[in-house]
Amino acid sequence: MTLIPRAGDLVAKIHYGPFEGRFRFVPLALSFALLAFVMLGGAVYESRTETLQCVRPPGEVATCETRWIAPLLSARSEHFDADAVREAKYRDVYAKGSVVGGKTALVDVRGRETDFGSTTVEQARLNTERIQRFLQGQDGSTLRIEVLPSRWEVGWIALWGVIALGVTIAIVVRGCRDLGGYCIEVRDGPREQPGTSAAALATGAYRVQAQDSPRERLRLRVTRTVLGIPLRVHELVVPPDVTEVEIEQRPPPNWYAPRVPASPRGRRLVLRTAAGAALPVIPELRRGERELERARIALAKALGLSTS
Repeated sequence: MTLIPRAGDLVAKIHYGPFEGRFRFVPLALSFALLAFVMLGGAVYESRTETLQCVRPPGEVATCETRWIAPLLSARSEHFDADAVREAKYRDVYAKGSVVGGKTALVDVRGRETDFGSTTVEQARLNTERIQRFLQGQDGSTLRIEVLPSRWEVGWIALWGVIALGVTIAIVVRGCRDLGGYCIEVRDGPREQPGTSAAALATGAYRVQAQDSPRERLRLRVTRTVLGIPLRVHELVVPPDVTEVEIEQRPPPNWYAPRVPASPRGRRLVLRTAAGAALPVIPELRRGERELERARIALAKALGLSTS
C-alpha cells in the first residue's frame, strides 16, 4: 500500500483589518526626540578636547593655534597672533547659581573675549597664569595647554539623552504596533490517500475508507502585514471539535486598584472547542469591534459554523 500525499487547497481568504495606529502621542514623541537630539548633541560637544599651542620664535611674531577635537565631529582650529591678545583673565563657570568650574578668557586689543578651556577652578586658574606668563615672555618661549573633557559630565548628559531616545522609541512602537492587518487563509490540510496495490486489484479486494470530519484537516495560515509588507506568518490546526468562533476580550492587570473593575484593553478571535478550550487565531489584542466582528462571521462561515 502506497501513501500519496496531496497538497492542501485554499478554502477561504479573510482580511482582518487594517487597523490604525495611535497617533495622539505624536507631539510627546517629537518632544522627547528633540530632547534626545539636544542632549546627545550636547554630550558630543562636551566631549571635545581643547588645545592651545603658542610659539615665539626668536625675532619673529608669536603665533598661537587653538584646536577643538570631538568624536563624530570634524576637527576645528583657529590661528591668531599672540600680540593681538592683550591679557588672559580667569572666569568662573556657574550652574544653578553655584560655581562649578572655571575657564580662561583671552582679551584682544579691542576688548573682545574668547573663552578657552572650561575645566576645574584650580586647573583654569593655572592655565590662565601660564598664558599670561607667555604673553609677557621673551623670544624662544613656547606654550602648550590641553584641556580634556569631563567624563562624568559627558556621561551624565549622554545618559539623559539615551533615556529620552528610549522613551521616544517606546512611544513610537506603542503607537505603531496596531498598524496593518491580517490575512487569514483557511486551507485544507495535506491528506494521505492510500493507493491500491496490484495484488489487491488482482484478487478483487476492496476497502472502505472512513469519511473525515469536514474540519478535521483544516488549517489556518495567518499573515500580518503592515503597508502591504508581510511581517509575520504563523499557522495553526483547526481542532476537529471546534464549535464556534468567538471574540475574546481581556482586561489589563489591575494590580494598582484590585477593587476597581478593569476595562477591556483589546479583543481577538479565538476558536472555542467542545471541551471549552480557546485557541487564539492571532496572539495580539486589537481595538476594532467592526473589523473583528466581520472577520468572526467570515471565519465562522468558512469553517461551517454558526455565525450567531
